[in-house]
Amino acid sequence: FMAKLDLTSNITFLYFNDLAKAKEFFSETLGLPVAYDPGWACVYRLRDKSFVGAVDNASGSIQVDSTSSVLVSLTVSNLHEVHAALQGAKGVDGLSPIKQVKDMALESFFFTGPEGYHFEVEQFTSGELRQLF
Repeated sequence: FMAKLDLTSNITFLYFNDLAKAKEFFSETLGLPVAYDPGWACVYRLRDKSFVGAVDNASGSIQVDSTSSVLVSLTVSNLHEVHAALQGAKGVDGLSPIKQVKDMALESFFFTGPEGYHFEVEQFTSGELRQLF
C-alpha cells in the first residue's frame, strides 16, 4: 500500500538553539521574506508554496542534537551574484568557490550557516534539469 499524497506545499524545518540569530540569518543575510511567525518559529518563503522554517529547539516538536548531516540546497538563477553577496556576510562561514559539478550542467557553492547547518546554492546551466528545477 502506498499513500497517495495530495501535496499542496512543503516546509523544511531547521531547529536552532538561538532562534534570534537564525532569524537574522534568514531575513537579513539571505533576504528571505517571512511568511508566518508565531514567535517560537519563523517560516520563510522560498518560492510560491515552498518554505524553510527556523524553530526554537526548546519549543519545537522534536529535539535536534546534530545539524551536521543536513544540507539545504537552494536553486537560483543568479548564482554568481549570490556568491559575491555572501562573501563576508554575517552568519556565513566557509564559503566555497563556485564549482562546476562533474557530469552535470550544474554550478554550485557551499557554506555553513548558523549552528552548523550546511547550505548549497546551485544553478542548473542548461538542459532538462534546468526545466525540472
